Amino acid sequence: MISPPTTVWLVDDDVDDLMLLETAFKRVDSSVLLETMHDGEDLVAKLSSGPERPSFVVLDLNMDRLSGMQALQEIRQQFPQKELKIIVLTTSFNPDDRFRSEVMGANDFFVKPTEFGELTELVRKLLVEWVA
Repeated sequence: MISPPTTVWLVDDDVDDLMLLETAFKRVDSSVLLETMHDGEDLVAKLSSGPERPSFVVLDLNMDRLSGMQALQEIRQQFPQKELKIIVLTTSFNPDDRFRSEVMGANDFFVKPTEFGELTELVRKLLVEWVA
């Protein structure tokens, strides 16, 4: 039996951060299918529009329109942690953001690395840990 391809949805309103994440994923595993969204509203709409689900979601917290925290809260009302894996990746070092993310149902939480090599290693870790 052939397993489905790994798909990852990247949600971030910073175009440069999205580009770096895409590049890191492609460097680690070029077979990963990536879809980008620019805020939590896009993510909630995509999840509501059909049955398609990613292997996991990488979600920024600080975004316009619908923040990552608000999106996480809305999404967890419909999709439990086991059904939809959401990894928070943010610039915030605030321990309250980590705590709130965990309480609201994030599967994991990371501060965005400042070096591309560190980002690549984080992506490698995410693929190993969160791809079923």
